[in-house]
Amino acid sequence: MEKNDVIGAAQIAGGSYLGYQGLKHGLPRAAGIRIEYHTTSKQNAQAIKRAGNILDPAYGGRNGWSQKVQPDHCVKNSEKYIHITGINKDTPMLSGRSFKKYPFLIAPMGTVYRKVQNIMYQTVGNVDSEELKSIMDCELTKGQRGKWIFKKMFKQIFSNKTKRFCIPGVDSYFDKEFIPDTDDIALKSSKPIRAYNNRFSAMMAGLKKFGLKGIKENKGRVALGVGLLALGVYGAVKLISKGIDNIRK
Repeated sequence: MEKNDVIGAAQIAGGSYLGYQGLKHGLPRAAGIRIEYHTTSKQNAQAIKRAGNILDPAYGGRNGWSQKVQPDHCVKNSEKYIHITGINKDTPMLSGRSFKKYPFLIAPMGTVYRKVQNIMYQTVGNVDSEELKSIMDCELTKGQRGKWIFKKMFKQIFSNKTKRFCIPGVDSYFDKEFIPDTDDIALKSSKPIRAYNNRFSAMMAGLKKFGLKGIKENKGRVALGVGLLALGVYGAVKLISKGIDNIRK
């Protein structure tokens, strides 16, 4: 295979991936749908699927991450609750002056915290209980603990033992049906919640349940979604076109 063919194939692959990411993250936002996540072990995920993809609060605090982090406190606090990523109007951090003065900061901060929560849950899910306990208990500096976390984050890319479910909604839904968790910035609910295996099926379910209500509730999210869609499509077209040109040379 010639050099131009290799470069062209890589550009087409990159363009396709860029377009996919634009659709994956942009389309739900453009439709006004907010998607949160519930991360669990693959073993627990199979049980959830057998139960019709229902997150049951009756299992809260059992066989989950709370047992790994702080068994006594976290398990008790998690009993009869299901946990998901995200923040809502009652999250303590939103009471700060910055958010009251600049409410438009809430949406991007919510995205940042969602990313942090996903990384945290996935990292905890991919380590052994005893290993995590030893790291938390031993006297490591913040830098040393950070290096350990980074190594685990990198390793889990290739050996992920967790499954992530998607929960669709709009801001008013997450405000009404969930309360902030006291141990992190996650949300929790004492009601059974239907979850979905991917963002697209979650988006379709969200549109069926909430319609276009989310567009009116959070225009900033919609604008971001439109921007991601446009950027993804534009980047995909440019890269794929260049790839095709290179292969033709």
